[in-house]
Amino acid sequence: MTLRIADLLRIPHVRAVNLATDSAIGAVVTDSRAIGRGDVFVAFRGSRVDAHDFVAEVCARGVLCCVVEQRWYRRNAAAVHALPLLVVKDSMRTYGAIAQLHRAQFTVPVLAITGSNGKTSTKEMVAAVLRTKFRVLATEGNFNNHIGLPSTLLRLTPEHQVVVTEMGTNQPGDIAYLCEIARPTHGMITNIGRAHIEKLQSREGIAAEKNILFSSLPADGVALLNADEPLLRSALPRRLRRIRYGTRKDCEIRIADVTLDRAGRAQVRIEAPAFVARPISLRLQAVGRHAAYNAAAALAAGFAFGCGVQKMKAALESVESYDKRLQIHTVRDIAVINDTYNANPDSVLAAIDLLQQLTIDGARCVVLGDMLELGKAARSEHEALGTALAVTGIPYVFTYGRHARAISRAVQGVAKVAMHFTDKAALCETLDALLAPGDAVLIKGSRGMQMEDIAAHLLRSDTSEEANG
Repeated sequence: MTLRIADLLRIPHVRAVNLATDSAIGAVVTDSRAIGRGDVFVAFRGSRVDAHDFVAEVCARGVLCCVVEQRWYRRNAAAVHALPLLVVKDSMRTYGAIAQLHRAQFTVPVLAITGSNGKTSTKEMVAAVLRTKFRVLATEGNFNNHIGLPSTLLRLTPEHQVVVTEMGTNQPGDIAYLCEIARPTHGMITNIGRAHIEKLQSREGIAAEKNILFSSLPADGVALLNADEPLLRSALPRRLRRIRYGTRKDCEIRIADVTLDRAGRAQVRIEAPAFVARPISLRLQAVGRHAAYNAAAALAAGFAFGCGVQKMKAALESVESYDKRLQIHTVRDIAVINDTYNANPDSVLAAIDLLQQLTIDGARCVVLGDMLELGKAARSEHEALGTALAVTGIPYVFTYGRHARAISRAVQGVAKVAMHFTDKAALCETLDALLAPGDAVLIKGSRGMQMEDIAAHLLRSDTSEEANG
C-alpha cells in the first residue's frame, strides 16, 4: 500500500491526534487479532463487540494509528490522549473512504456484480473465467457490503490486472455508495427478484437500485446483463457497450438448451455467434437450471475481456456449487440439498425446481424456514410460495419459523405430510424417522433462520462422496 497518513487527512471530518503525517501505511485492518506494526486499525461498533475496546491494546503492538469515532473519543479523551488516533464521525464510512483512495491509485478495470440472486455463484464463475488470462482479485465469499467491498479493494496491488467484486444492497443508496468507492468500469446485473423488498418496496424499486450500477459506469464502460429480465433492458444507458445473455434470440450469449443429469448438474449449450462460430457445450459441476445463466454471464465477461473459448470452457466446468448454495450431498443414500445460505421467493422456487428435476428412487421432501426482509409482503409471499408448492405434488413439506407456517397451511390436504415446527430438534427427529434410502430432501431458509443446523444434523454421519460441492 502506498497511502500515507497525510492521504487520510483528505477525508472529510477527520482529525489527527499524535500522528506523523508523512508515515507510510502498511495495511488497513479491522480485526485486532491480525494487526501488525505500521498498520492502521479501524475500530467498528458492532452489535455484540465494540472494537474501540481494543484500541489501547493494538496501539501497544505498534500500529501506526487507530481510526476511532468522535463519540468514543469524547468519552475517553483523558485516557487516550497520548495514543496515535484518527478521530472520525463514522468509522465504517471512513473505511470506505480509505478504500476509495486506495482504489484511485490504480487504473485496473473493475467488474462489479449485483443482482437479487446468484451474485456469489456468478462471481465465482466470472473470476474462474478471467483467471484464464489475467491475475484477478475477487471478492472472498459473499463480502459484498459496506465493509466487504472496501476490504476487497484494500487487497488490491500492482500485481492485479482485473478486479471482480460483488455489490449487495438492502436499501436505497447502497449501490451508489459502493460504486463511489469501487469506480467500476464493467457492470453486471444477474436478475431482479424479490430479495430485500422490505426497504426497496417493489421489483421496480429493486431494479431502480440495481440499475444505478449501469448509470455509474464511465462512457467507455461495458454493461453485462440478463436480457430475459425486462426491468433491466428498459433502463440500460444507450452510451454503454452492452453484452446481453439469456434465452432471447437477440442475445449475444444465448442459452440454447439446458438439461440436468441424475445429480442435478447442468448440461448447457450456448450460442455466441458474435464471438465464436460453433456452439459451446458445457458440462457444469454446478447444479440447477439457473447455473446456465451463471455460466452465460461468465462467458459474457470472458468475451468482454478477450478470453479464449476453450480455456473458459475448462474453467467453467471445474467450478463447483458454493458453500451452502444448492450443494448436494449423499448420506445413507439420501440426497440432501443444502441451500441454507439465504432465501427469497425466487431462489426458493428455483431450489424446488431442482429438487423436482433430480432422478431419485424414493420420495421428495422440502424443509423451509422463513424468508426474511419481505416487509408487508411477508404473509402474501409465504402464502404464494405454499400455493406454488402445492401444485408440485411434493409429498413431504416441513416448515419452521413464524412466517413459514403459511406455507404449511397452503399445502394441507395436498401434501401427504405437512407439518410446522417451532423447535428444530423436533423437526430433526421427524426427518430421522421419515427419510429413507432413495429419498431427496431440500433444506432452505433465510440467513437469520440458521437452517444449516438441520442440514448439519442430516449430514452428521456423511462419510460418502458428495454428489456435488
